Amino acid sequence: MSTIDTAIILAAGRGSRLKERTLEKPKPMTKINNIPIIDNLIEELINQKIKNIIIVIGYMAEKFKKHLKRFEDRTNLIFITNPDFDKTNNIYSLWLAKKHLRQGFFLFEADIFCEENLINELVSSRHHNIIVVDKFTKEMDGTVVELTEDNIVKEMYLKRHQGKGFSYYQKYKTVNFYKFGSYYVQNHLIPKMKEHIKRQDVNVYYEQIIKEDIDEGYQFYALQTGSNLWWEIDTPGDLKKTKEIFEISE
Repeated sequence: MSTIDTAIILAAGRGSRLKERTLEKPKPMTKINNIPIIDNLIEELINQKIKNIIIVIGYMAEKFKKHLKRFEDRTNLIFITNPDFDKTNNIYSLWLAKKHLRQGFFLFEADIFCEENLINELVSSRHHNIIVVDKFTKEMDGTVVELTEDNIVKEMYLKRHQGKGFSYYQKYKTVNFYKFGSYYVQNHLIPKMKEHIKRQDVNVYYEQIIKEDIDEGYQFYALQTGSNLWWEIDTPGDLKKTKEIFEISE
């Protein structure tokens, strides 16, 4: 079992691609099989004995807080508000949580619906720095990586690097679940985030820093999802796909 007992959940954005579903509530409160996405993730983290759960919120922050109060007697739930959620990207949301990062942490984006065993494998892994990945399929979108035979990430391709003619052969999609050890956080992640924030570069993704470190030779272990079910929910099509994956009837 990991000695890291802190999880950061990034949940500040509006999720406008879900259209009318986010007009009255934040995207992570969208329900799958009558369970809000965020509730599913928090329940799984509590079951894995994660003591500190820090949630960075922004869009409809007060509604989010009110909804999640039900978990306050079961874990140390801390809210951090990104007041500029509509003008910044997730690197800034993560930066706002910097005082909670130094001893290492798990990082989750709040729009992933998954089985608990995937969280269990991440939390229980002996590796210090982990990127959770799945074999790329045409229905996926976002950052992809290439792996060595030992499941070390040897190359990361952000969305902007996937232009015309880009080959997805032997590529893996990042699930947006991570583990970062204290050494990496203190000597790489925080200093590089500080550089970006100092020059007002707040509209990039935190993956930019991870890519820079991979390019410089820093090693991240790729934990493959295997048979564990998951899906990222950005669009109405993703909602439909999630129901298909989890065999949820309408």
